[in-house]
Amino acid sequence: MLVLVLLAFLSGVVPDWAEARGRKHRNRSEPVDLYDAYRVDALDPISGGVPSDVQVLTDAGPRAWPNRVREDFERRVREEWSTDRIYGPVHANLGMWLSYPLVTARVGGRVLVPVIDRERLPISGRLELPESNGPRRVIVLVDASASANSRTAFQGPNGRTVQIPVLEAERRALDHLIEMLDGDTLEIGVIAFGESTWPIIKPGRDPEALRNALARFRREFPRGDGRTDAVCALWSARDWLEDTPSGMDREIVLLTDGDLPHSGRFTECRMSRASKNRDTSACEARRNVSPCPSSHVFGRGDGMSDIVQMASFGRKNRRKLRVHPLVFEADRSARVWQQLARRTRGRMVRVPSPAAIEVALPALVSRSIKGLFARNVTTGNQTQDLLGEDRSHFTGELQLQQGANDVEIRVESERGLSGLFRFRVYSEPGYLKHYLAELRDENESLKSARDTLVEDARSQGKAKQIERQRKLEIEIPAAPRR
Repeated sequence: MLVLVLLAFLSGVVPDWAEARGRKHRNRSEPVDLYDAYRVDALDPISGGVPSDVQVLTDAGPRAWPNRVREDFERRVREEWSTDRIYGPVHANLGMWLSYPLVTARVGGRVLVPVIDRERLPISGRLELPESNGPRRVIVLVDASASANSRTAFQGPNGRTVQIPVLEAERRALDHLIEMLDGDTLEIGVIAFGESTWPIIKPGRDPEALRNALARFRREFPRGDGRTDAVCALWSARDWLEDTPSGMDREIVLLTDGDLPHSGRFTECRMSRASKNRDTSACEARRNVSPCPSSHVFGRGDGMSDIVQMASFGRKNRRKLRVHPLVFEADRSARVWQQLARRTRGRMVRVPSPAAIEVALPALVSRSIKGLFARNVTTGNQTQDLLGEDRSHFTGELQLQQGANDVEIRVESERGLSGLFRFRVYSEPGYLKHYLAELRDENESLKSARDTLVEDARSQGKAKQIERQRKLEIEIPAAPRR
């Protein structure tokens, strides 16, 4: 078996690869085998223009090619990179295990790109589906802070693209979700958070009551306001989930742009004894003193910052509920939200923009998978449903063109798109053989040119020697006659 050994150069990368390999702990210097199965949804998406450093992965191993061949190809990959596309987990509502050659990932700042010696791409892997398919009670937390007033492009039902606030994109996603409710297996509640926390509607109501509550929310809160009171919103959702009937799963879906939470509730204004005479009024003015509707009493033992308070929430509710942060800004690292999801056995979901919330939210609360399809975006070729009888494992092949191919794996649920994963794959049958043959031809040509130059030099040298001899014979006077 071919093995790729790489070091996780940056400490921030290690947790992703540890989760991607399905291990609870990983030493920073422990090598990673990218030819084994890995969790693609656990990795960060690749965006932000042309990567500064690329490493190609080949069927024969990462170092099988000579340095010159590899460096030339890596330079080509950078030159041909599609800067307007996101690679890796573009949208992931579920877990997916893959292996080489479906690997386009960033490790230690280096982007790994596969180059295969075949015209057809082998596809095999496994979906990691929810443990339970039973009824669920889900509280959706809507980001209604001031940052939600920023505008995003949104495509309406008539196909026209308009600019709307992010908060309205979140509301439209909720509208879309309500339209898909069947009323039997899914209960929805909604809480908004910004400068404070505002309960919108408790779970267990019918779709008409949900629509009326959202209409009232639009009227009373037309714009986002203030900071990010996510900690209070989480504890308020925890209260609503407390009386969930036995047999129902308890979950929280938190919509966020991925920025660090900051409510102002935990600002520390007490001064040290050395500065006890300083005026604390400015600090007190920055504190958030709005009442939190949760029954939870915030204490110093849980931490004096939103980040520490959120970690405490995760620890205290690890066995009681799951939190699924839905991050709608692709360029945010969102480490805090990722840790919250991990502590509560949830899943952090990324979408490329706020406009994609409408597709992601319904699929996030879906449990039934309809099919898995592979598509070559470059050529338009697409497979049939690749899922096997167990609706978890999948296998198949996809035709590639020579050179670069953008390959997508799409997972469809009964409520929409549950996963979209994109890979940059090069198909180069016989590339190394042809490259080395060209090098040999080039070397032969250089050798021939060298031999010609040497021969010319020798010929010129002989000619000059003969000329010198003739000149010498002419200049030497003849012996006198006797």
